[in-house]
Amino acid sequence: MKELNEILSEILKQAFNECGYASNNINVVPCVIEGFGDFQCNNAMPLAKEYKKNPLVIAEEVVNKINNNNIIEKVIVAKPGFINIYVNNDFLSEYMQDFVKNINVDAKNSTGKTMIIDYGGPNVAKPLHIGHLRSAIIGESLKRIAKYVGHNVLGDIHIGDWGRQMGMVIMGIKRKYPNLSYFDENFTGEYPTECPVTIQELENIYPQENLLAKENPQVMEEDRRATFELQNGRRGYVELWKRFLKISIDDVKKIYKQLNVDFELWLGESDAHPYIPRLLEKLQDKDLLTVSEGAMVVNVEKEDDKITIPPCIILKSDGAVMYASTDLATIMQRKQDYNPNSILYLTDNRQNLHFTQVFRVAEKMGLTDDGMKLEHIGFGTMNGKDGKPYKTRDGQVMKLSTLINEVKEKAKNKIKSDDVSKEKLDEIVDAVFLATLKFADLSNTVTKDYIFDIDKFSEFEGKTGPYLLYTVTRIKSLLSKCGFNENNIGKIIIKENIEKQILLNICAFNNTVNNAHNDKAPNYLCDMAYKLANMFSTFYASFNIVNEKDLSLKQSRMSICYYTLLTLEKLLYLLGIKTIDKM
Repeated sequence: MKELNEILSEILKQAFNECGYASNNINVVPCVIEGFGDFQCNNAMPLAKEYKKNPLVIAEEVVNKINNNNIIEKVIVAKPGFINIYVNNDFLSEYMQDFVKNINVDAKNSTGKTMIIDYGGPNVAKPLHIGHLRSAIIGESLKRIAKYVGHNVLGDIHIGDWGRQMGMVIMGIKRKYPNLSYFDENFTGEYPTECPVTIQELENIYPQENLLAKENPQVMEEDRRATFELQNGRRGYVELWKRFLKISIDDVKKIYKQLNVDFELWLGESDAHPYIPRLLEKLQDKDLLTVSEGAMVVNVEKEDDKITIPPCIILKSDGAVMYASTDLATIMQRKQDYNPNSILYLTDNRQNLHFTQVFRVAEKMGLTDDGMKLEHIGFGTMNGKDGKPYKTRDGQVMKLSTLINEVKEKAKNKIKSDDVSKEKLDEIVDAVFLATLKFADLSNTVTKDYIFDIDKFSEFEGKTGPYLLYTVTRIKSLLSKCGFNENNIGKIIIKENIEKQILLNICAFNNTVNNAHNDKAPNYLCDMAYKLANMFSTFYASFNIVNEKDLSLKQSRMSICYYTLLTLEKLLYLLGIKTIDKM
C-alpha cells in the first residue's frame, strides 16, 4: 500500500512535468506549520534557480495543472513558493481503513536482507551494571524496528567469556576451594553437575583475584597460565568454566527479561576462538601483519585521516589474543553461519576508535568485498541530575539490578493499589517501570548523553512512558464503555480539525518507522507517540463519545480511538515497552 505522501508526490510530479520542469526529485511532506495545509511541496524554490524564474510563478503554474480528483481538497500557494495541500476528508477516511490493517501486522514484506545486531555485551562473572543499560534498550528497539521493516534480524548478545578474566575466575575459585576435582589433573571421573560457587560468590571472586594479581606478579602469571590452559582445552578447567558460565548467563537472562530484552543468539567470544587460526592465516596470506614492539599488528591508517588511527593489535608480544582479534574472528564466524548483509554494533562512544580499527582490518582482509556493511553506533552516557554518570549514593558504579529495583519502587509509590490484587499490582508496576526506564532513554538522541531524572520520568504527565501507558489504558477503557467491537469498524466522518489531524498523524507511521530504521533513531518513534497521545487528549476532551446520540458519529469517533490505540501500541512495542489493559 502506498504512503499518502507518495500518492500526493505522484500527483505533483505529473503537474511539474506538464509544466516542463524536472520532476525527478519532487517530494511532498507533512506541513511543518499547523494551519497552512496538511502537506506541502517545497520544490519550486530549488527549481527557481535552475530555470531562473520566480518560485512563486513556478508554484502557481504547477497548481493550475493539478487536475480535479477525489484525493486533494484544495491547493494554496504561499510565499516564497510553497505549495500547501489539503487532503479530501472522504478520501482520507477510506484510505485509513486499509492503512491501519498494515499497522497491525507483525512485519512488512521481507526485504530479503539479513542483519545482525551486536548488543548487550555482558562479561561472565561480573554483574550487569548501569553501563549495560543503554546497549540493551537501544539494541532491542533497533532490532524490533528492523524486523518490522522486513529484515531478517538476529540479535547477538556477544558475551565476554574467554579472556584473561576467565583464568582469574578459575584461579580465584581454586584459592577458595583448592580440593575441587576440577583442579586435579589426574581426575578421570564425572564432574559435579552443579556449579561449586553461587552467583553472589562468582561476582566477588573476579574483583578479589584482579586486585591480588595487580599486587602480586606471581598471581598474575598463574592467572595467565590458567587462561592459556583453558583456551587449550584442559579438561577440568573447561568443565568448571562451563558451570560458572551457565549460572552467570542464567542471572543475566533474568535481568534482561525484566527489561523485555531478548536475544536470538547467545554466543560469546569463546565461540569465535576456533576461528583465530584461520584469521591469522588470512592476515598472513594478505601480508597484512607487521611486528611492532614484539606485537603483531595491522596498519590501518589512511592518508585522509584527520586524527591518528594507531595500528590494530592482533596478538600481544606474549601471544595473547586481543579484543580486535576476537571481533574479527566473530565477523568471520557470522559470515560463514549467517552471511549477513550488515552487522550493527552498539557500545558506548569510547569504543569508536576500536571499531574503526576492526572495520578497516576487515576491509583489508576482504571480508566486506561482497558489500556487507559494518556499522558502529556509539551511544552517550546516562547521567544523574548532577550531570555525571549515574552512580550509587556512595559513588560506586550502580548494578543494573539496583537501578531496576529503584525504578520499580518509584513506580509502585505512584500507583493507587487499594482495590488491586497483588498479581495485578505487580503487572502494573512492571509495565510502568519498563515504560519509565525505556522511554526516558529512547526519547533522547542515541549518540548524546542524557540526564535520567527518576522523579520526572516516572510522572504520568508530560513526555514520559507512564503518560503513554495511561493514554493506552484510557482509550481501552473508553472503547469498553462504548461497547466497541473491532470487527465492526464504522466509516469515519471527519467533522472537526482534531479528528483529521489524528488521522494524518497516524498516516505518518510507516515513514516514521522507516526513518527511525535508516537513521538508527528510536527517538523518532517516541516523538510520534507523544504527539499522537497529546492529540488524543485534545480529542478526548472535545467530545462526549460515550453519550453521543448520533450513532454514525459515535461509531466514527470510536474508530478513531481504535486507530489511535493500534498505532500507539505498535509504537510502544517497537520501543520494547509493554502495554496493559488497566491502571
